[in-house]
Amino acid sequence: MEKMTSRQEQKIRTQQKIIEAANTCFMRKGMAYTLITDICEEAGVSVGTFYHYFNNKNDLIISQFKKFDMGFLDVAHQLIDNPNALDSLIQFAHFFSRDASISDKTLTLEYLKARVSLTVEQLFPRNRPYFIILCTVIYNGQVRRQIRADRTPQELADLVMAATRGYNFDWASMDGDYDLMTRMQQDMPILFEGFRYHAEYPYQLCAVNEVIPIQNVPKLYEQETAQLREYCESRLLSKVHE
Repeated sequence: MEKMTSRQEQKIRTQQKIIEAANTCFMRKGMAYTLITDICEEAGVSVGTFYHYFNNKNDLIISQFKKFDMGFLDVAHQLIDNPNALDSLIQFAHFFSRDASISDKTLTLEYLKARVSLTVEQLFPRNRPYFIILCTVIYNGQVRRQIRADRTPQELADLVMAATRGYNFDWASMDGDYDLMTRMQQDMPILFEGFRYHAEYPYQLCAVNEVIPIQNVPKLYEQETAQLREYCESRLLSKVHE
């Protein structure tokens, strides 16, 4: 890997300074009431410098969601290659909530609220890397008859995300009144027990080419999603292993 030039290092430092200043403003005023001029004043940079790195405030916010998502690329192998799919779902919930648990509660809540206001084109849930990983884990669990197959991987992944996001939002809105990671460790095994395969359930595996969502991927995720999709497709278990 080539060593970064001092100019490149300075650009990274400036961008990070703007992000940190924005987070300070978000905690103080809330995202909705924070102006770009507020962020620039906090960071000690000009408005022109802000626009050199970000198109607008939403662009900055989305960059932080992407940073969060890229963390899942580091654990994709661990989650997908685990032969126990239910255990992988519990690990997934842990990874998803890990960053929230070490962040300021006010800041976590602001980002969760921002996610609701962003458009589908900006941040479509089923195009995000973690959702692709989740569908792969669930499908392989269905093939192994560990996870019920009367619902598609995407439908079950939606349920996982509804539960996981719900815990994050509840924790932040309760001002961190309880330890998020402890609660996740206690409750997620109970919730995911409903995903367990039972012989009396209909067993209807979807087609392999329907496991991973195919949507119009925003430019934000084009390169990473293409690489991850290729890897996940290579890890899907064949139906001959049923």
